[in-house]
Amino acid sequence: MKASDNQIKIIDRTIFFFFMLFVLSLTNSIFVNQIGYFGALFFILVRFALTKENQFKHTGMELAFIWFLSAELLSAVFSGNNPQAYLYFSKRALLIPLVYTSIIAATDFKRIKTYFYFYIGASLISILIYLFFAYRYYIYSLYNLRQSGPSIFEYPITAGEITSFTVLFLFAFAINERVKLKNRILLILGFLVSLLALISTYKRTTWIGVGAGILVILLMKKQWKSVAVICLIVAAMFIISKNESKYEVYSLNNSGLKKEYSVNTAGRAKNVFTEGNKEYVSDFNDGILVYKGEKLLRKIKTPAPITGLKKWMENYYIASSIETRFFLLQKVKNNFDFKKEFITAGFTYSYTIANKYLYVDDIDSGITIFKNPSNLNDTVRYKWLKGYSNIYVDSSKMVLFKLPNIVSVVALKNGLPEQKVINYTDKVRIDHIFYINNKIFVSDQKGLKLFAVDTSKLILLDSLRSPKRLFTWKFTNNRLFAVNSDGYFYEFKYPVEDKIKIILRAKLSSEPTAIDNNDDSMFFTFVKRSRLLSIFDFYNHSNIIRIELWEAGFKMFRAHPVFGVGDIDLSNLFRKYKHNYEKEIQGHMHNNFVHELVILGLFGFFAFCYMIFKMIKIDLKIFKEAAGKPFFSSYALGVLGCVGAFLVSGLTEYNFGDQEIITLVWFTFGFNLALYYLFTNKSDVK
Repeated sequence: MKASDNQIKIIDRTIFFFFMLFVLSLTNSIFVNQIGYFGALFFILVRFALTKENQFKHTGMELAFIWFLSAELLSAVFSGNNPQAYLYFSKRALLIPLVYTSIIAATDFKRIKTYFYFYIGASLISILIYLFFAYRYYIYSLYNLRQSGPSIFEYPITAGEITSFTVLFLFAFAINERVKLKNRILLILGFLVSLLALISTYKRTTWIGVGAGILVILLMKKQWKSVAVICLIVAAMFIISKNESKYEVYSLNNSGLKKEYSVNTAGRAKNVFTEGNKEYVSDFNDGILVYKGEKLLRKIKTPAPITGLKKWMENYYIASSIETRFFLLQKVKNNFDFKKEFITAGFTYSYTIANKYLYVDDIDSGITIFKNPSNLNDTVRYKWLKGYSNIYVDSSKMVLFKLPNIVSVVALKNGLPEQKVINYTDKVRIDHIFYINNKIFVSDQKGLKLFAVDTSKLILLDSLRSPKRLFTWKFTNNRLFAVNSDGYFYEFKYPVEDKIKIILRAKLSSEPTAIDNNDDSMFFTFVKRSRLLSIFDFYNHSNIIRIELWEAGFKMFRAHPVFGVGDIDLSNLFRKYKHNYEKEIQGHMHNNFVHELVILGLFGFFAFCYMIFKMIKIDLKIFKEAAGKPFFSSYALGVLGCVGAFLVSGLTEYNFGDQEIITLVWFTFGFNLALYYLFTNKSDVK
């Protein structure tokens, strides 16, 4: 039965409703977004079934899409994990029609502008919400602690890449569109606000991507002077950016702290351990530095960047590395001899020494206890104690902290866990805890609490609204110290009674990475790393894991060169091909091209490259056709910038596999084609 004109109008309005839902949620909800997309696609197919009117247009991408999806399907057939490979293939196949859905939904120029303006407006609202939480991150000094912005709607790196599309479209319209001064000011303000949100994600991948996108836009506009100025500004930013690493000593008395001296180190001073009249500074990539006063006595080279040094027993010491490797050192006279390297099964978050045992807390695989430095095989592992990020141990109890707000107490027998006796859940997020002599300090978002450990519960003894965010604690020489993220130093009365008593408060220049005490001297280490300079820092952990992933990826490719391993999560394969000490397991290769090479082999890799090449070629053709046309030329320019940002960000991130990002890529590409068809009156791109 043929549909009536009224029924078609209802279907068209329904398509408009779902597609509007789609554009409004592009920056804030993948769930709502996919309802909008598939709802619009469903009613487009219903309309076709009723009218037999084919609204689908040739895009010039058909061969590229067919080749790519064929490669996905073939890789799934030969994959060792067929069910997952077929699932991921279906996701790719279902998203590609978004290009055609976007064209069909854009029935006329007015509707395209309506969709686009609502997309930008919703994006700016999402950005303002993000900036609110980013400001809280800033005032609570959480950026340096977590090396990331807040997660609101998505992970920070995804939020950054989504925001980059808004930044680049607003930039393109601001420099290209002929509008009244008031509207240009609004465009520039929107650009600056979205750029601030992008910076607030604290993700270098998106910063570099947007920088590349802005350069693409300026190059397409032939703004050579602007390109030169931006390059000079970026170069100047790298020149003036500085890293800081220092070790400082203060005298401590009843009146406060007084700085005695400060020593700059060549590495990054992550920790300090004092013994006798010497201080051992774990200087990360520069090994262990041995000081006596201001004098550097010697430098102990280590096989990997060192984050800390602790004494185990007698002349045995433990050095911990960035990859959660441990190095057993033996002190002979005044020298340290490297004895053995060892690791645990999982990803180490915390470790401590008590009862002559080494307790290692692996968040993903439980607690491993090493009993004897002379025999590192003499271990016992407790898998049921996993998920914890901090561990404290005395002769009778083990106290564990699990993010975001759980404290557990485990009874010990002969130094070994016997049973979990207490589980306490705080009402708000806990920043950190510290356990000492049957008392637990809990630093949460409301302040500082003191609990006593009873036989079956924690008893709240006292609470203060300040201090907050006490992340660094140290108990030594019968004195208890802590420092918060604002750099305020506290000494608490010890022994700890039923009240929290602060006997000293002082302000340091910033939050230290570690503290220690010896008699009336306090020792601090400080590290400030430029986020910009970290792009080229081969000792940065994010950089280390990416290099490790790419090395493992090429090994996987050599083992499966033709059709790859299938479009699957690569976690299990990465475990097989990585170094044994690398604990951070990733399911993708943090690079679009390496990832496609691994999952699809050479056949699929060339299909992927051809698809990207074809898209860029079409976008360039559209940009030339759009020259001088209001809105159309600015939009086409913005699309080129977004594609440039997407590709450059994809060199260090697998954003092609991120559904939120590839959804934006196909949507913006589809609208570019829709504008081309409307302005040129052509039915395909040749």
